[in-house]
Amino acid sequence: MNIFDGVLEFKGIWRDYQERVLHHSEAYMSDNKVHIVAAPGSGKTTLGIELIRRLGNPCLILSPSITIRQQWIARLEEGFLTEGEDAEKWFSNDIRKAKTITAITYQALYSCMKQYTGLLEDSEEESEEKNTEMVDYKNFDIYEVIRENGIRTLCLDEAHHLRSEWWRALEEFLKNVPDVKLVSLTATPPYDSTPAQWKRYIDLCGPIDEEIFTPELVKEGSLCPHQDYVYFNQPAKGELEAVKGYTQQAEAFVRELIQDRKFQAMISAHEGLQAPEEYGEKFLDNPRYFSSILIFLQEMEIPFSPYLKKLTGTKGHLPRLDNTWLEVLLQGFLYDDAAAYPSDTVYREGLIARLKEAGCMYRRKVRLVRNEEINRLLIKSRGKLNSIREIVKSEYAGMGNGLRLLILCDFIKKEYLSKVGGTEAFTGEIGAVPIFEYVRRAGIEGLRLGVLSGSVIIVPMDVEDELMGLLDVYGLQGALAELEDTGYGSLTVKGSSHNIVAVITELFTRGSIHVLAGTKSLLGEGWDSPCINSLILATYVGSFMLSNQMRGRAIRTCKEQPDKTSNIWHLACILPGRTTYNSEEAPAGDYDTLVRRFGAFLGISYKEDVIESGIERLGLDRYLNAENDFRSINKNMLAKSRKRDELRRSWEKSLKVIHDDMCVEEIREVDKQILAPGYLFLNAVVMEIVSCVWMLLLLFFRIFITAGLEHASFWFTASGVLFLAAAVFAGKYGFRIFRLCTPQKRMKRAAEGILDALVQTGKIEEPQHCRSEVKEEEILVLACLKGGTTRDKTLFAECLAQFWGVIDNPRYILARKKGRGKISDCYAVPEIFGRNKEDAMTFRMCMKRVLGNYEAIYTRTPEGRRLLLKARLRSFACKNDRILNGRKQVKGKYE
Repeated sequence: MNIFDGVLEFKGIWRDYQERVLHHSEAYMSDNKVHIVAAPGSGKTTLGIELIRRLGNPCLILSPSITIRQQWIARLEEGFLTEGEDAEKWFSNDIRKAKTITAITYQALYSCMKQYTGLLEDSEEESEEKNTEMVDYKNFDIYEVIRENGIRTLCLDEAHHLRSEWWRALEEFLKNVPDVKLVSLTATPPYDSTPAQWKRYIDLCGPIDEEIFTPELVKEGSLCPHQDYVYFNQPAKGELEAVKGYTQQAEAFVRELIQDRKFQAMISAHEGLQAPEEYGEKFLDNPRYFSSILIFLQEMEIPFSPYLKKLTGTKGHLPRLDNTWLEVLLQGFLYDDAAAYPSDTVYREGLIARLKEAGCMYRRKVRLVRNEEINRLLIKSRGKLNSIREIVKSEYAGMGNGLRLLILCDFIKKEYLSKVGGTEAFTGEIGAVPIFEYVRRAGIEGLRLGVLSGSVIIVPMDVEDELMGLLDVYGLQGALAELEDTGYGSLTVKGSSHNIVAVITELFTRGSIHVLAGTKSLLGEGWDSPCINSLILATYVGSFMLSNQMRGRAIRTCKEQPDKTSNIWHLACILPGRTTYNSEEAPAGDYDTLVRRFGAFLGISYKEDVIESGIERLGLDRYLNAENDFRSINKNMLAKSRKRDELRRSWEKSLKVIHDDMCVEEIREVDKQILAPGYLFLNAVVMEIVSCVWMLLLLFFRIFITAGLEHASFWFTASGVLFLAAAVFAGKYGFRIFRLCTPQKRMKRAAEGILDALVQTGKIEEPQHCRSEVKEEEILVLACLKGGTTRDKTLFAECLAQFWGVIDNPRYILARKKGRGKISDCYAVPEIFGRNKEDAMTFRMCMKRVLGNYEAIYTRTPEGRRLLLKARLRSFACKNDRILNGRKQVKGKYE
């Protein structure tokens, strides 16, 4: 019996991809788990409710925040509850008053199990606005509630985005309610996690049954065509001075530390220095940290075992001590390897306090090179106000009164209200109120601004009558007080905050407000305004989940605007001078965050009409010059953002070629030069020579065998047999050259070997459906895995990247030995195979069959370390450092 018959029924029309998921849901539930990955805007919540309805049992829904918890309740009422049914009878957001469907947060579950009493906060993110609620779970037994209410279905929303203690509580909870059916929903599965973390996630939620990607939603018309843009700025003058001050503080700390005799004594007492041969393997698991110890001891002229220098494989040549090495050493001494040093808690705490005072410590991470205070200063740079103003000018010039631009930031900065309408120079910080005032002072004719946050609401004064009418509709009372002589007023309202947001959203939708500044905690998730056609992310986003949710605010379709397109703007502040987003020598600001963020965003490439991920699709160079490149990039970004018709056509072209079900492949690109065993011309010449030699050997074989038979001569016959053996050898050698003579063939053979090794070691989830595919594009060779799960594709691509990539510190390498202590071609054994000897040997045998006779060398011995350093020099990829990053690319399922 289904308890939801006649109570819950979907009131809308299912989209094609939703119908596909629901059609297969019974098969997915064969293991009592269904696991769906769905991009923001796909109707993930609606799908989840329908799956709960079909299972037909009382359900507990777990969400990552109070806001999203309430969104589930609202969606149940609006989209499913049949007319005449009482929502309070069926739904609850309090586990102490459980109903047929109860929605709570993961934090509430953790608090129940710990019988906690106190305040629950919605978010760990840095923000002025947080949803909070008081709870009292003293003497509360959640398992008794589960039994009493017959809860047999558990729905997990974004399960992996949890603090570790919440995760442990969830695992413990599931062990004690083993009979439930599990519905897991997420927009961002942890593909980039470690294998152990991934296994833990999959063990909990089950294998991913279905994925719904952003391009599929655009093709279905559920999301609009959209594009990402980056706008750069440099720090303001005062910020540059602050950077200089932080740098000087760090230098002063370093000078004091180097002269600290107690610090020197504690470092020299590391347990590995007392028993170097027994500790060698552990040292080489982290050679950077190991080297930092030796470099420090050398600089301080403190003697240590010669074996340790031998272990480095560098013939005893160590670099001078600098801040980079000292940072690594301090991180190990204070946190990562603290147990290996003499215990002196008071000294360590004093050292940590000094680091914090100098601005060189952030969240248990030592920062002498990349000072976290500097990074945070750049992230909140006042120069971003200029960026926002220029973007607003450009977008309004292009869209006019049709512009609906949302600016999301972390803070309100209410204290700046007193400066609104003033005449003095304005130098505000990033926040809703400063952004409003800075743009207002730009004097953009016709532009209408607004602010929407939990405690500050600003709207144009000339909408007062319209505003009061909307307040009456929602049963609210309010007063609008003008801010100086600006034409804008501050709204004070009594009533539900949810209704206040609805009122301002309606003004925004009607066009009474063109640009709305607000906080991410209020508008970043759970808020929906389909009219948004431009978004500026003026926020420091700590996780992909949050940035994905905020990005989702702008890309939903709008019934009133069937041709809607959206622009999403990302701000980045970079220090002057040449830098790169993966540089470790200089603080690159928040461009690092953007690079990580774009690794998971699928969108149209600037270079061609394909859909892919990665910041390279925006046409940004790896190296950026703050003095010259940024102005040119900003100018090009503004110009391109106005070409919305061109953006729509690019999406249409990209999606038109995909005729069947859509899938996302993890593409791995490698420069042909890295794959080439030699010049192609030389290979061709060698092939011709081998062919000629082979033909001559066969000719001699025929001549000598014939002569031997005619004259019954043993020597002629024996010579013929030798020529035959030589011909076989030459044929075998020629066939091997032929198999590996081009980059595409070399990549194909390596891909086959890697896939074979993954299958043999049981690391592929669906081996029966997997095959490798290699293609050639101009100077690149591309490889991907066809079939299998998304995890299989990601794992295969990562193995390819590690095998062809720059050799860093693998536990095993593959190398050809040329005499004693000499090696030629070298490759890293991918990490997933290098964890134990059996897997490494399996990998070696699989690669031997396709690439030839390579040996697997263990690098955690002095000899292995020496060969590893040689391998770094011998590896073509290491010498040129030209391997490219992987990216996701959208293709048809059977392409």
